[in-house]
Amino acid sequence: MKGQWTNVYSGDLPLRSWWVDSDGECEYISIVLPEVFGINHWIRSFSEKLAKQNVSVLALPLYGRTAPKLNLAYSEEDLKLGRHHKNLTTLENIIEDVSAAINWVKEKYPKKKIAIIGFCFGGHAAVIASSLKGIDSTFCFYGAGVTAPRKDTNFAPIDLLEKVSGKLNFICGSSDDLIPLQDRLEIKKRFKKLDPSGERFIYVEVKGADHGFMCEERESFHKDASLIGWNLSLIHISEPTRPY
Repeated sequence: MKGQWTNVYSGDLPLRSWWVDSDGECEYISIVLPEVFGINHWIRSFSEKLAKQNVSVLALPLYGRTAPKLNLAYSEEDLKLGRHHKNLTTLENIIEDVSAAINWVKEKYPKKKIAIIGFCFGGHAAVIASSLKGIDSTFCFYGAGVTAPRKDTNFAPIDLLEKVSGKLNFICGSSDDLIPLQDRLEIKKRFKKLDPSGERFIYVEVKGADHGFMCEERESFHKDASLIGWNLSLIHISEPTRPY
Protein backbone atom coordinates (compact mmCIF):
# COMPACT_ATOMS: atom_id res chain seq x y z
CA MET A 1 0.00 0.00 0.00
CA LYS A 2 1.63 3.22 -1.20
CA GLY A 3 1.49 6.56 0.56
CA GLN A 4 1.62 10.09 -0.79
CA TRP A 5 2.78 13.50 0.33
CA THR A 6 0.11 15.90 1.55
CA ASN A 7 0.07 19.21 3.39
CA VAL A 8 -1.47 19.53 6.85
CA TYR A 9 -1.82 23.18 7.81
CA SER A 10 -0.83 24.33 11.28
CA GLY A 11 -2.27 27.83 11.00
CA ASP A 12 -0.70 29.15 7.80
CA LEU A 13 2.24 26.73 8.02
CA PRO A 14 2.11 23.76 5.61
CA LEU A 15 3.41 20.58 7.23
CA ARG A 16 4.61 18.20 4.50
CA SER A 17 3.21 14.90 5.77
CA TRP A 18 3.06 11.30 4.54
CA TRP A 19 -0.49 9.97 4.19
CA VAL A 20 -1.41 6.31 3.68
CA ASP A 21 -5.14 5.62 3.42
CA SER A 22 -5.88 1.97 4.10
CA ASP A 23 -9.56 2.07 3.08
CA GLY A 24 -10.01 -0.43 5.91
CA GLU A 25 -12.66 -0.84 8.54
CA CYS A 26 -10.34 -0.41 11.55
CA GLU A 27 -11.82 1.84 14.24
CA TYR A 28 -8.48 3.63 14.63
CA ILE A 29 -6.45 6.05 12.55
CA SER A 30 -2.81 6.69 13.48
CA ILE A 31 -0.65 9.79 13.60
CA VAL A 32 3.03 8.79 13.45
CA LEU A 33 5.66 11.10 14.94
CA PRO A 34 9.16 10.42 13.55
CA GLU A 35 12.61 10.11 15.03
CA VAL A 36 15.05 13.03 14.84
CA PHE A 37 15.76 11.91 11.26
CA GLY A 38 12.46 13.22 9.89
CA ILE A 39 9.97 11.48 7.62
CA ASN A 40 12.62 9.30 6.06
CA HIS A 41 12.45 6.00 4.20
CA TRP A 42 11.89 3.94 7.35
CA ILE A 43 9.06 6.12 8.70
CA ARG A 44 7.31 5.95 5.32
CA SER A 45 7.85 2.19 5.20
CA PHE A 46 6.53 1.73 8.75
CA SER A 47 3.44 3.77 7.86
CA GLU A 48 2.76 1.64 4.80
CA LYS A 49 3.19 -1.60 6.79
CA LEU A 50 0.74 -0.33 9.37
CA ALA A 51 -1.73 0.62 6.65
CA LYS A 52 -1.63 -3.00 5.43
CA GLN A 53 -3.17 -3.86 8.80
CA ASN A 54 -6.18 -1.70 7.84
CA VAL A 55 -5.00 1.35 9.82
CA SER A 56 -4.82 4.63 7.89
CA VAL A 57 -1.69 6.58 8.82
CA LEU A 58 -0.56 10.20 8.79
CA ALA A 59 3.17 10.66 9.42
CA LEU A 60 3.63 14.22 10.67
CA PRO A 61 6.92 16.18 10.55
CA LEU A 62 8.17 17.69 13.80
CA TYR A 63 10.50 20.21 12.13
CA GLY A 64 7.99 22.02 9.94
CA ARG A 65 9.42 25.43 10.84
CA THR A 66 13.14 24.72 10.44
CA ALA A 67 13.50 21.71 8.11
CA PRO A 68 10.12 20.88 6.52
CA LYS A 69 11.53 18.28 4.11
CA LEU A 70 14.08 16.66 6.40
CA ASN A 71 14.83 13.12 5.25
CA LEU A 72 17.94 11.74 6.93
CA ALA A 73 19.68 8.38 7.17
CA TYR A 74 21.46 7.14 10.30
CA SER A 75 25.04 8.40 10.11
CA GLU A 76 26.61 10.44 12.91
CA GLU A 77 26.34 13.56 10.76
CA ASP A 78 22.65 12.86 10.17
CA LEU A 79 22.13 12.40 13.90
CA LYS A 80 23.91 15.68 14.64
CA LEU A 81 21.73 17.56 12.14
CA GLY A 82 18.53 15.94 13.42
CA ARG A 83 19.37 16.84 17.00
CA HIS A 84 20.04 20.43 15.94
CA HIS A 85 16.49 20.75 14.65
CA LYS A 86 15.12 18.90 17.67
CA ASN A 87 16.64 21.55 19.91
CA LEU A 88 14.85 24.25 17.90
CA THR A 89 11.43 22.61 18.32
CA THR A 90 9.33 23.88 21.23
CA LEU A 91 6.59 22.19 23.20
CA GLU A 92 4.22 24.79 21.81
CA ASN A 93 5.24 23.79 18.26
CA ILE A 94 4.51 20.14 19.03
CA ILE A 95 1.10 20.87 20.51
CA GLU A 96 0.10 23.19 17.66
CA ASP A 97 1.18 20.77 14.93
CA VAL A 98 -0.29 17.62 16.47
CA SER A 99 -3.53 19.51 17.11
CA ALA A 100 -3.59 20.44 13.41
CA ALA A 101 -3.06 16.78 12.52
CA ILE A 102 -5.91 15.72 14.81
CA ASN A 103 -8.24 18.18 13.07
CA TRP A 104 -7.05 16.98 9.66
CA VAL A 105 -7.73 13.30 10.30
CA LYS A 106 -11.03 14.07 12.06
CA GLU A 107 -12.24 15.86 8.95
CA LYS A 108 -11.52 12.76 6.89
CA TYR A 109 -12.74 10.19 9.41
CA PRO A 110 -14.84 11.91 12.09
CA LYS A 111 -15.97 8.67 13.74
CA LYS A 112 -12.59 6.99 14.07
CA LYS A 113 -10.44 6.90 17.19
CA ILE A 114 -6.95 8.37 17.06
CA ALA A 115 -3.72 6.64 18.07
CA ILE A 116 -0.40 8.47 18.34
CA ILE A 117 2.73 6.41 17.60
CA GLY A 118 6.08 8.09 18.21
CA PHE A 119 9.70 6.97 18.01
CA CYS A 120 12.75 8.53 19.72
CA PHE A 121 12.11 12.30 19.67
CA GLY A 122 8.72 11.42 18.21
CA GLY A 123 8.16 9.34 21.34
CA HIS A 124 9.04 12.35 23.46
CA ALA A 125 6.53 14.36 21.41
CA ALA A 126 3.97 11.55 21.72
CA VAL A 127 3.97 11.81 25.52
CA ILE A 128 3.25 15.53 25.14
CA ALA A 129 0.56 14.88 22.52
CA SER A 130 -1.12 12.23 24.70
CA SER A 131 -2.39 15.06 26.90
CA LEU A 132 -4.48 16.53 24.07
CA LYS A 133 -8.22 16.01 23.72
CA GLY A 134 -9.20 13.51 21.06
CA ILE A 135 -6.30 11.09 21.59
CA ASP A 136 -7.52 7.61 22.49
CA SER A 137 -4.23 5.68 22.57
CA THR A 138 -0.56 6.64 22.55
CA PHE A 139 2.47 4.47 21.89
CA CYS A 140 5.79 5.98 22.90
CA PHE A 141 8.70 3.94 21.60
CA TYR A 142 11.97 4.75 23.40
CA GLY A 143 11.05 8.39 23.96
CA ALA A 144 14.08 9.94 25.65
CA GLY A 145 14.09 12.93 27.93
CA VAL A 146 10.48 12.62 29.06
CA THR A 147 11.39 12.91 32.76
CA ALA A 148 13.68 15.94 32.40
CA PRO A 149 12.38 19.54 32.43
CA ARG A 150 12.37 21.07 28.95
CA LYS A 151 14.35 24.29 28.51
CA ASP A 152 11.39 26.06 26.89
CA THR A 153 8.85 25.21 29.61
CA ASN A 154 10.76 24.27 32.79
CA PHE A 155 8.55 21.20 33.19
CA ALA A 156 8.94 17.66 31.88
CA PRO A 157 6.61 15.93 29.40
CA ILE A 158 5.82 13.35 32.09
CA ASP A 159 4.32 16.15 34.19
CA LEU A 160 1.42 16.19 31.71
CA LEU A 161 0.26 12.68 32.59
CA GLU A 162 -2.66 13.90 34.68
CA LYS A 163 -4.15 15.43 31.53
CA VAL A 164 -4.07 12.13 29.63
CA SER A 165 -7.58 10.73 29.13
CA GLY A 166 -6.73 7.77 26.89
CA LYS A 167 -4.19 4.96 27.13
CA LEU A 168 -0.46 5.64 27.16
CA ASN A 169 2.03 2.86 26.39
CA PHE A 170 5.74 3.44 26.99
CA ILE A 171 7.97 0.85 25.29
CA CYS A 172 11.74 0.82 25.67
CA GLY A 173 14.74 -1.50 25.88
CA SER A 174 16.73 -2.37 28.97
CA SER A 175 20.00 -1.59 27.11
CA ASP A 176 18.98 1.92 25.98
CA ASP A 177 21.58 4.37 27.30
CA LEU A 178 19.39 7.30 26.23
CA ILE A 179 16.79 6.20 28.78
CA PRO A 180 18.91 5.33 31.82
CA LEU A 181 17.66 3.18 34.66
CA GLN A 182 16.81 6.19 36.82
CA ASP A 183 14.50 7.55 34.11
CA ARG A 184 12.85 4.18 33.56
CA LEU A 185 12.18 3.79 37.27
CA GLU A 186 10.67 7.30 37.41
CA ILE A 187 8.36 6.53 34.50
CA LYS A 188 7.18 3.31 36.14
CA LYS A 189 6.67 5.14 39.44
CA ARG A 190 4.54 7.87 37.83
CA PHE A 191 2.50 5.33 35.88
CA LYS A 192 1.84 3.27 38.99
CA LYS A 193 0.84 6.31 41.02
CA LEU A 194 -1.74 7.51 38.50
CA ASP A 195 -2.97 4.09 37.40
CA PRO A 196 -2.37 1.37 40.02
CA SER A 197 -4.28 -1.18 37.95
CA GLY A 198 -2.01 -0.68 34.93
CA GLU A 199 -4.96 -0.53 32.54
CA ARG A 200 -4.31 2.93 31.08
CA PHE A 201 -0.63 3.62 31.70
CA ILE A 202 1.34 0.65 30.42
CA TYR A 203 5.11 0.31 30.73
CA VAL A 204 6.93 -2.35 28.69
CA GLU A 205 10.68 -2.90 28.94
CA VAL A 206 12.24 -5.36 26.50
CA LYS A 207 15.29 -7.10 27.92
CA GLY A 208 18.44 -6.61 25.86
CA ALA A 209 16.92 -4.15 23.37
CA ASP A 210 18.68 -0.88 22.57
CA HIS A 211 17.49 2.52 21.36
CA GLY A 212 15.93 2.29 17.90
CA PHE A 213 15.08 -1.41 18.12
CA MET A 214 12.00 -1.04 15.89
CA CYS A 215 13.95 0.25 12.88
CA GLU A 216 15.31 -2.33 10.42
CA GLU A 217 17.67 0.28 8.97
CA ARG A 218 19.58 0.85 12.22
CA GLU A 219 22.34 -1.29 13.71
CA SER A 220 20.31 -1.45 16.91
CA PHE A 221 17.38 -3.21 15.21
CA HIS A 222 16.18 -6.13 17.35
CA LYS A 223 13.75 -8.39 15.51
CA ASP A 224 12.20 -10.02 18.59
CA ALA A 225 11.78 -6.66 20.34
CA SER A 226 10.33 -5.17 17.16
CA LEU A 227 7.70 -7.92 16.98
CA ILE A 228 6.76 -7.21 20.58
CA GLY A 229 6.34 -3.54 19.68
CA TRP A 230 4.30 -4.32 16.58
CA ASN A 231 2.00 -6.73 18.36
CA LEU A 232 1.53 -4.43 21.34
CA SER A 233 0.41 -1.68 18.96
CA LEU A 234 -1.74 -3.84 16.74
CA ILE A 235 -3.52 -5.62 19.57
CA HIS A 236 -4.91 -2.20 20.55
CA ILE A 237 -5.65 -0.70 17.16
CA SER A 238 -5.99 -3.60 14.71
CA GLU A 239 -5.70 -7.37 14.43
CA PRO A 240 -2.23 -8.49 15.64
CA THR A 241 -0.48 -10.13 12.69
CA ARG A 242 3.18 -10.50 11.80
CA PRO A 243 4.35 -7.55 9.66
CA TYR A 244 7.31 -9.48 8.23
